[in-house]
Amino acid sequence: MRPALAAVTLALGVAAVAPSIARAESCVKPDLVDMVPPDGATGVPLNARLGAHYAPTADYVDEDVVLILPDGSQLPFGKQHETDGRPASWDPTEQLMQIAPVDPLLPNSSYKVRWPALRGANAVARGLGDEAQFQTGATDDLAPPSFAGVSGVTWDLDRSTDPCSDQQIERYVFDIQLGAASDDGGTSGLTLLLAQTKGPLVMDTPTRFAGRAWPQDDGSGAPPHVQVKVSTGVGAGDVCFAGVVRDTLGALSAGGNVEACVHTTTPPFFRGCSVTGGAGARGEVLFASLALAALLVRRRSGRGA
Repeated sequence: MRPALAAVTLALGVAAVAPSIARAESCVKPDLVDMVPPDGATGVPLNARLGAHYAPTADYVDEDVVLILPDGSQLPFGKQHETDGRPASWDPTEQLMQIAPVDPLLPNSSYKVRWPALRGANAVARGLGDEAQFQTGATDDLAPPSFAGVSGVTWDLDRSTDPCSDQQIERYVFDIQLGAASDDGGTSGLTLLLAQTKGPLVMDTPTRFAGRAWPQDDGSGAPPHVQVKVSTGVGAGDVCFAGVVRDTLGALSAGGNVEACVHTTTPPFFRGCSVTGGAGARGEVLFASLALAALLVRRRSGRGA
């Protein structure tokens, strides 16, 4: 079931996969994570649904999303505006809020959408919202997106302080390179859906990560990539990833049958430098051997003097 494991489940919109392994600690602020389309996007389709991802701790109650039209007027969307045809949908499995404008967006026009600050699931304090300004194109989004699939993966080990327990924890950090993606609405309207398709806890069903906006070009010329962090128990040994992309209308790409795999080394091991990739452990061992050899040379030189 290796190729089908990724292709079949991801083609179903990752609806049937196991819960996300990218869930944050319960004390993390319920901030907005990203917006689709992002701030500054151009060529947004006239029939686009607008969305925003929030941290796993965020909880939608009745907060309004505000769409600011080209003439400056404002349209609120939310639970209290459902009777006017302006609801805001909330998907707790993906922490995704979406609105669908009642009338098609005007072509070649500038809009703003103001995403609200949400409460935390276990706290009264609100997180941070955000605002995106975008420019529409001249046509609707009619065709599903295309995606070549994930193209590679490297790894490293991260030691950081847990914001909840204030203790140091270890996580694997996987840097996942992405193949080419396109859509008739542009990549600014794409959401990336990733899943771990092989690992210590993956059986017959991929384990999904939270959806995220497609990474936009940062001007560096580097191919698109994203990072995911998992616990050492989840990311040890042979690990594989696969993914698809989704446009604002919910249409999914192919590419879910393409996997990127790597073999990680279980800590503890010497960490004299930052090394990524399947040969990470070998690189660190080599670094340690070179350091030891240099130390022995210095000691011998000292005796000779």
